[in-house]
Amino acid sequence: MNAHEACVFYFSGDIAMNIIRTDRPSLIQREKVCRLLEKCRNGENAAPFFPLEDGDLFYLLFMDTKELACAAALSFFADPAVSYAECTAFTRPDLRRNGYFSALFERLSQDIEDMDLYFPVSAPCEGTLAALASLEAVHDRDEYKMELELDKTDKKEGAKAGAEETGDRTAKPAASGRLGVRWEDMGDGSFLLSFYLKKGKERPCPSSLRAGSCCLFFSSDSACFYGFEIKESLRGQGLGKEALLLTLSLLEGGLPVPGCKRIFLHVSGLNTAAVSLYRKAGFQISEILSYYLY
Repeated sequence: MNAHEACVFYFSGDIAMNIIRTDRPSLIQREKVCRLLEKCRNGENAAPFFPLEDGDLFYLLFMDTKELACAAALSFFADPAVSYAECTAFTRPDLRRNGYFSALFERLSQDIEDMDLYFPVSAPCEGTLAALASLEAVHDRDEYKMELELDKTDKKEGAKAGAEETGDRTAKPAASGRLGVRWEDMGDGSFLLSFYLKKGKERPCPSSLRAGSCCLFFSSDSACFYGFEIKESLRGQGLGKEALLLTLSLLEGGLPVPGCKRIFLHVSGLNTAAVSLYRKAGFQISEILSYYLY
C-alpha cells in the first residue's frame, strides 16, 4: 500500500477536485488543515478535534483553486476480538452540501472494506447528523468526560463536619473505616493509588488485603482519574464508593500533590453503574463524544 497518492475527480458542472491520500501530511498540508479546523470552530462555536499527530491515514480534498474543502483522518485499532477504524472528518462550513465529503468518503472507504468504521462526534450540528444519516451510520454509544471542581467543595469544619455528614463526598476516610490507601509516584506526574482493607491497627498492605486501585495524572491544577477498579471478589459491597470518596478526600487535603482544584475522568455511557457512582460523588458531564457505526 503506497503511503502517498493523488486522485482527481470531476463532478457535474466541470468542478475539478483533487484528493490526496497520505500517512505523513506535509507542513503546508498541516497548516491548511489547521485553517480548515479554525473555520469550522468559528462556524460552529465548537473546538473540533482532528488527530493530526495520532492518525494513521489522511485524506485531503482540494478544489481546483487549491483551497482545502474537506479533510478526513483514519485511525486504526486492533484487539484480540476485532479490528476497527475511527474516522474524523470536517468540511468547510460554506462548502457543505456540495458532495465534497461524499467524494472523500468514497476514496476513504476503499481502505476499510474489511473492518467496522466508527465516527466519533462531539456536539453534532444538523449538517453532521445529515451526513451520517446519508451514510446510514447508526448511533452506537456515548463516551462521557466528567469533571468535579474540588475548590468548590463546602468543607465546613473539615474532618469533623465530614464525618458527621454521612454519604457526603466531603466525608473523611475515618467515616467508614474499612479502607486505607497508599500511593506510589510513577513519575511524569502519575501516581498509583492502592486501596486495602484495614485490619485492626495493622499498617502493612499485604496482597491478601488489597481491595483495588486507581491512577491519577496531575497537570497544572487538574488531575485525571483513570484505571479505577475494585477486586472482583469484593465488588457489590460499596467499596467502590468508599475508594472514590477516599481519593477525593486525599485531593482536597493536598495529597498526593498539593494544589489540585479539578478532577476529571472518561467513562463509557454503557457503564451505567460507574456513571451513577460518579454522579453521586458530585461529578458532572462536561463533554459527550458519540460514536456512530457505519
